Amino acid sequence: MLSNRPDVRVAERELEQAFYVTNQANSAFYPSITLSGNAGWTNSIGGLITNPGKFVTSALASLTEPLFNRGTLIARRKIAKAQQEEALLAFRQKLLDAGSEVNDALVSYQTSKKKKENYEQQVASLETAFNSTSLLMEHGNTTYLEVLTARQTLLSAQLSQTANQFKEIQSMINLYQALGGGKKL
Repeated sequence: MLSNRPDVRVAERELEQAFYVTNQANSAFYPSITLSGNAGWTNSIGGLITNPGKFVTSALASLTEPLFNRGTLIARRKIAKAQQEEALLAFRQKLLDAGSEVNDALVSYQTSKKKKENYEQQVASLETAFNSTSLLMEHGNTTYLEVLTARQTLLSAQLSQTANQFKEIQSMINLYQALGGGKKL
């Protein structure tokens, strides 16, 4: 699921690139022969001209180059391996960061869901208390101040409930984004 995240995909591509650079550094230890359309044969004025010395010199140079540049090639391979290891560590760190973000978003969402039930019960209880206080005032057993206090407590609980609903929605959005949704590379 984390593979949908752009930062994880970028780190994965960088790791692949480092792997191929390491393979290229390893392949430099082997001789290379290049075949081209210019083999040294030309047909000019009916004569056949060839230069076998040039071909042998070129082939000999490409075969012995890895022997003479061995120190440089070893250094390049070590650098490539170090860069590959660095890319691997960066990729692992991106995976850990992404997992942590997903975990944080999930915990936040689950906490908001649990609080939602508590706020619903609290608001229902405070609505009952407000209605009871209003009835008591109508029958003359309480003051208007107590009704206002009950109303204020109810409104405060409803405000907290609304804030929790916002946090729940925000947590869902954060979870969606942590899983790589909404971002295209």
